[in-house]
Amino acid sequence: MPEKKTEKFDVKRVRSGVSGLDEMMNGGIPKGNLVVLSGDPGSGKTVLCWQFIYEGITKFNENAVYVSLEETEQTIYEGAREFGWDLKKLVDAGKLLIITIELYDFERLKAAVEDNVKAISAKRVVIDPGVIFRLFFDRELDARKRIVSLGKMLKAIETTTIITNEISLDKMSSLYGLEEYVADGVILIYHTKMKNRFVRSIAVLKMRNTEITEKLKPVKITSEGIKVLAKSELFDEV
Repeated sequence: MPEKKTEKFDVKRVRSGVSGLDEMMNGGIPKGNLVVLSGDPGSGKTVLCWQFIYEGITKFNENAVYVSLEETEQTIYEGAREFGWDLKKLVDAGKLLIITIELYDFERLKAAVEDNVKAISAKRVVIDPGVIFRLFFDRELDARKRIVSLGKMLKAIETTTIITNEISLDKMSSLYGLEEYVADGVILIYHTKMKNRFVRSIAVLKMRNTEITEKLKPVKITSEGIKVLAKSELFDEV
């Protein structure tokens, strides 16, 4: 058999902790990649981020920094607890730092991420929701420059990062070129309309340094978090 072009070297991977998702990326997210997680409202973006953080710490011993640009720390604790994830316990243990930025100061945000990652030697970072970046800038050119600098900083500190982006069902909206020019990977999780109902689905649109499954796969949100039905087709009964 011919050698796979994308797997000519040993790729170190970060397991997402989301059942079925890693199968779509040949075993996990390549270590150090910056991934944009895009989806429509209610698709499960934040739940996936909580799962990525919690499983990373408890199963893979990778400390994490969670940047919430919208929710309070208490709201995050309460939401994650519904799935059995005690994030406060991880914060108290010094394995997780939650940052809530109230002022729309991008340089302050960037510095806070870098300082907190170094403080606990974090290997995973989540910024949710990235769409709030739009409130940080008056000019698009400034936004593009700053977001590129954020991406470079995250690469320099060698974290595997997820930044969320909210889209509508009928329109993809870029975060000032983050997906096109900065991100190593783009994962899309959203509702697909099938006859008289909507079904949650997920796709890996791109992922640097790995082969990906290019098909949409069905998703379920259970009491234990998100599960990707990687062996099923979207049009199967879910």
